[in-house]
Amino acid sequence: MAQRSASLAALVGVVLIGMTGFGIFLPIFPFLALDIGATPAAATFAMGAYSLGQLISSPFWGRLSDRVGRKPILVIGLIGSVLSYLWIAHARSVEELGAARMIGGLMAGNVGAAFAAAADLADDKTRARNMGLLGAAVGLGFIAGPALGALLIGETPSREGFALVCYASAGLAALAAVVALFFFRETLSRDARTEQGKARPQRFALLLSRPALARFVTVTFLVIAAQALMEVTFGLWADVELQWGPREVGWTLAALGAGAALLQGGAAGAAARALGERVTLLIGLALFAAGFGGLAVSHEVSTMAASLIALVIGIGLASPALNSLIAAQADERERGVVMGLSQSASALGRVAGPLGAGALLDSVGPSAPFVAAALLMLAALFVALGEPAREAAGAA
Repeated sequence: MAQRSASLAALVGVVLIGMTGFGIFLPIFPFLALDIGATPAAATFAMGAYSLGQLISSPFWGRLSDRVGRKPILVIGLIGSVLSYLWIAHARSVEELGAARMIGGLMAGNVGAAFAAAADLADDKTRARNMGLLGAAVGLGFIAGPALGALLIGETPSREGFALVCYASAGLAALAAVVALFFFRETLSRDARTEQGKARPQRFALLLSRPALARFVTVTFLVIAAQALMEVTFGLWADVELQWGPREVGWTLAALGAGAALLQGGAAGAAARALGERVTLLIGLALFAAGFGGLAVSHEVSTMAASLIALVIGIGLASPALNSLIAAQADERERGVVMGLSQSASALGRVAGPLGAGALLDSVGPSAPFVAAALLMLAALFVALGEPAREAAGAA
């Protein structure tokens, strides 16, 4: 038990440090792209290149983590992040930005490996808690990261300030890799690893044979596509509607992360125990939809704040419940593949979201992506309302 707790603590630390680095960089990217002459649509395409790379590589990293363990994949993914951030710091065109983001996505096996490791360390009673703790680490990263980015960028954004933010992101990714290498203990036993040459779970066969898994993976795609629509356009929307710059956007995203972290670190697990994971997911999705709908009609800070509160609660409840329900569909030999499926769905959502966001923003207006996000969340809610009796049979 003590060893499991230590491994979980190290895992949470790795995710926290890595996501802080990602959080520093996220609010400044749209402004960096605009600074080098990109259109809003091109900026969203460059941002989505990371997810395109992740979509391509996630299944490979998931299968590899089932064979060699979670730790090597964690370290490799974080090293890939370091290289990507350093390239972005010196990029001089939107094409370079997109290529650097693509490399980062291709190397990003660490997220799926982290959630698979959290499932390795859990049983039926602690799975939602473990997923909530990782979700809280992500949320805390989005508190510290955007706040630190807002401080580093300065009052008047410059190319040097953008580069400094990228260096900070690279440094934190490197630190997370060191923590993973020296403090995280492998969670997948040698007996549980798949051997090269032996039959291994096939992704599409799993989806076809397990309707609950297919449904939750679909929900993941819809949720992440909606989130991506917001992430890549929020700064551009705030620039138009509120006349904000990267500093204000950074502080706002930090506040959003703070609320999500508080909920996922405690309240989400309590809600799942009291209401069940599925009901908790449904409540979170409904609040998600309400928050996006509110943003679509917001033109001032007060209405934006109310909408973001609904989003925070939705994120805090839905994300751990969804990850826990997906992890419940796999045994220990399949977790890498199943969480890789989840990450593939996430990556596909993060590709589709920015592609649609740029077109909507340019052709309709700055609020249009939020309308689309609200509709996606309603679709996710409909999919999640499928037959609940199948959940328990998912991993059978």
